[in-house]
Amino acid sequence: MLSEISKTFILKSGKCSWGNCIYCGYGKIEGYAPTTENVNRDLDKFFEHIGKDITLIKIFGSGSFLDKKQFTKESRLHFLDLCKKKGIKKVLFESRPEHVTDETLKDFKGTDFTVAIGLEIADNSILKKLKKGSTVKQFEKAAETIHKNKGKVRTYLLVNPPYVKDIKESLDKSIEFALNYSDSIVLINLYPHSSAEMISLYLNLEWKPLDRAQFEKITEKWKGNKKIEPDFETFTFIPKIPVPLRVTLKGAGEHNLTHPHYEIWQDWFTRFYTPPKIKDTILFLPCAFRKPYSQSRTHREILKRIMNLHFYARIHQVMISNPGVIPREFESKYPFQSYDWPEWEETEDIKKQYIEVTQKRIENYLKAHRYKKCLCYFKPDSESYIALKDACKKRDIKLVSLFDSNIYEDKETKTNSLIERKALDIMVTRLKKEMAKS
Repeated sequence: MLSEISKTFILKSGKCSWGNCIYCGYGKIEGYAPTTENVNRDLDKFFEHIGKDITLIKIFGSGSFLDKKQFTKESRLHFLDLCKKKGIKKVLFESRPEHVTDETLKDFKGTDFTVAIGLEIADNSILKKLKKGSTVKQFEKAAETIHKNKGKVRTYLLVNPPYVKDIKESLDKSIEFALNYSDSIVLINLYPHSSAEMISLYLNLEWKPLDRAQFEKITEKWKGNKKIEPDFETFTFIPKIPVPLRVTLKGAGEHNLTHPHYEIWQDWFTRFYTPPKIKDTILFLPCAFRKPYSQSRTHREILKRIMNLHFYARIHQVMISNPGVIPREFESKYPFQSYDWPEWEETEDIKKQYIEVTQKRIENYLKAHRYKKCLCYFKPDSESYIALKDACKKRDIKLVSLFDSNIYEDKETKTNSLIERKALDIMVTRLKKEMAKS
């Protein structure tokens, strides 16, 4: 399968006949009217671009290729006729088990076909909790029907479904079962779909996806099996909180410091995020009342001074605030543009808690990502700066401050010290000096 030169047709007609799996957002998608005319038009356009080098056609979508309500029999026959005209003898498509019958498969006689089925886990009690709408027995029957009709079975298994006490033990049992019925198996790292019911488990910190190291450790036993393919990233995963669940987070308190919407992002920054390769120097900066930060006066003044420096592309700007560490490229995303932390509401206890929580978040980030240099620009009595210093000390990382504390000490009013001309001049001078060392 892996050596084949393939093209993929995305099925956009109708919707999944079930659509209730708690982990799947695709099942909620409803495409255009699944008439023979509409589907055939899409197929004709697709096959116009199929060259002689293509040996395999894959059909993926938010449902079942064998569901006549989503893909009519006439369209299936048209698809097979187009394959024949192009000299393509191998096809792969997805289907729920209830649509796999002798009747639906008889049209594929003489075709090298593979049916991909989501077993997910060989445990009926978990399948029920996942609202899969099918059982292990239905999978068995479908697999036997496919093989009886000279087809192949490709089985999807979830490596990390919720509600499982020991995911490694459960996965091993599911694989051992699936091998009896499958020609190939795909081990899928489950990610949260924003439109799926399971998003609530993710947002409530009751379940989370595996990072690459965890995924590889759990699936390591099956690495050498030629029938088994690991699929760590089925799509580019980034936290996406559904709009109806978003809130404006206000106040200087624990709720606005450790909110789950912050926690899932901080977890993602340490376990899934990769900073741009060119950025080898990190510059920690303070937050600002105005969001996104780059539109605030403080950040506009800082950016004005550093954007034209020849090494600017190497600098990774990362803000520190109550949501945690926030790389510049994410400043416009929720919740980083939807919170407010009024400093005048801070108590001594909250300041202490802020420093402890923030220090740990910075430590985790710096442990996950290595930079050649670690720079910052903060007022010396800032809780964020205190947390940053402590984190760097624990990580044994040299931290260079670009802010001249003498300016801060000399001023009667210290509110706007960061954007004083002299402070900014010194910031640029120190920055140039540090960057010249590398």
